[in-house]
Amino acid sequence: MWLTIVLVVVVVAALMLWANARPPNFPPGPISLPFLGNVIYILFKTHKVAFSNYRKTYGEIFSYQVFNKWGVVINDPGLMKTALADPPFSGRTAPIIFSNRDKILTGNTSTQLGILTASGEVWKNQRRFTLRTLKDLGLGRQTLEPIMQNELEELLEYFKRNQGKKIDIGLLFNRSIVNVLWAIVIGSRFSHSDAKLQELVDKMNKMLQAFNPFHPALRLSWVKKFFPNLDIIQKTQGYMQDLLVFIEGEMAKYTEQTGGMADWGSYIGQYQQGMEEAAREGRDTPLSMAHLKANILELFFAGSETTSSTLWWAIYLLASNPEVQVAMQEELDRVVGPDDLPTLAQMDSLPYCTATIYEVQRVADLIPFAVPHETIDDAEIGGYRIPKGTQVRFNLSHCMKDPKYWEAPDKFRPQHFLTDDGKVFKPDHFMPFGFGKRVCLGESLAKLELFLFLTTLIHRFSWCLSDDPVEWMKHFVFSRPPDFTVLATSRNDHTKKE
Repeated sequence: MWLTIVLVVVVVAALMLWANARPPNFPPGPISLPFLGNVIYILFKTHKVAFSNYRKTYGEIFSYQVFNKWGVVINDPGLMKTALADPPFSGRTAPIIFSNRDKILTGNTSTQLGILTASGEVWKNQRRFTLRTLKDLGLGRQTLEPIMQNELEELLEYFKRNQGKKIDIGLLFNRSIVNVLWAIVIGSRFSHSDAKLQELVDKMNKMLQAFNPFHPALRLSWVKKFFPNLDIIQKTQGYMQDLLVFIEGEMAKYTEQTGGMADWGSYIGQYQQGMEEAAREGRDTPLSMAHLKANILELFFAGSETTSSTLWWAIYLLASNPEVQVAMQEELDRVVGPDDLPTLAQMDSLPYCTATIYEVQRVADLIPFAVPHETIDDAEIGGYRIPKGTQVRFNLSHCMKDPKYWEAPDKFRPQHFLTDDGKVFKPDHFMPFGFGKRVCLGESLAKLELFLFLTTLIHRFSWCLSDDPVEWMKHFVFSRPPDFTVLATSRNDHTKKE
């Protein structure tokens, strides 16, 4: 009896020592359970809350463990920028849903695809070509303004028809933002009532809402093998396959419409032309159909979801803070005029509106920890050694809410981004699009979309919350606003009477 007890104690003690044997000069962190690490606490609290609690105990750099894999979280903005600019921190880890996507597209090989979760030469080549091509197509320039204005016309008409009715913003903006991206990618658009577009937006939303990077089903391949019908698997990997089928179908339709003729007016056209030129010249190329499909999928994920969710947050925050909404409208009336619509050329003349957009991004805290990185070589940061292959997360949420950096972090105050004389001020610790070589590819487009969509909507309508309850839900990767409904009132008649 006693021998059994002693043996159990020794085994448990040995397992605990093994589980907590951190690499030399590794950042401190919480005690880890054998095999599980800290996953139970992270899943129970959500990683945003868990990591915030760990920071208070262990400081600006701490470590954690999930299923025998060590990770590090960096919280200090200065250290973040140092790491994000340092090549050893530029790698990425592909979650199972993305590695499975790559297997589907490559015939079950382990080849890395795309930009978002790729590393090394794959990432460099795909990002370089994509960034250059998107710039050629007008990314970040005013040449995209007519496309955005077309989408806004349909949105404005929708809100005009529904004046006086309770409106659930929900995924309403996703359709418009997807259309802007689709115009760049393939040179066409969907009607907002198109069933295929609605299905695409709905599946992307459900997949992202279900995705939890710490869930065992998305970390351990054997879980999927033995429990293939888990809801989280169906809503992530199942929908991923559906989205790939949709993209392949649209690409086939594009090829049929162009008849194989050269098309330099879309991302797909330029990518295919690059592949064909390399084939004619008999040279190797990093471009491939598998990469093209993966890139398109990532452009939709990263581009449509983030911008549309920020607009969703903006309507909620402005409807909840009518004094900020009125201040925006007064600036718009003064600069744009009551009868005209805002243009991108007026961006620098609307500092309060710009500061309000920044404040929406700060309060929304859309992606609290950005996309995790992985060290591709041994690295050092803050006096600690980070071994090759360690997953590194950057606590952007802390930068957005730390009282050390913001006068009133828990309040919605555009003045956080304005100087005393009313000019726009963007502090170094404000990094909604990340920083360094892995900075968001669509940052320039997102800035234009956020400005033109939000200023137009606020200039044309006044927004207030309805009497429906506001309900907050738990989210894992993306910070979403609560469930709410609003009432939109046209300002046209009101401003003309004044």
